[in-house]
Amino acid sequence: KQWYQRRVAITAGGGAPKESVTPASVISKEAIDGLLECPDTVAKLEQHLPEALRGNPETMRGTLNSPQFQQGLQLFSSAFKSGQLAPLMKSLGFTDSAGNAAAGGDFEAFVRAVADATKEKEKDDVEEDMALD
Repeated sequence: KQWYQRRVAITAGGGAPKESVTPASVISKEAIDGLLECPDTVAKLEQHLPEALRGNPETMRGTLNSPQFQQGLQLFSSAFKSGQLAPLMKSLGFTDSAGNAAAGGDFEAFVRAVADATKEKEKDDVEEDMALD
């Protein structure tokens, strides 16, 4: 989560307009390579991948850096920037603030909203675990 927020901040820095921050501009080859150097991050990513991609960071790296993945990321970025993904984000259970950011095509605000919701969920999970003990 933190690497992503840092990447968004770097990409948006220097007075660049927010519109220039897109999933494709944040999820670069350099960002992917950096992520795959961290075993904890790889383990978290692998939970969401097909079996064929698990256990081999080089296979994952090749897939994430492939032209097909990059093309899909560009299409996702275009749809996000246009605001077309807002209804999908809301139907997938994202928070209202994340859905509103998606509606406005504001990727930086979307990342912040998702990170905040994740922190809140983790806090709730910890509190629930403590109550069970």
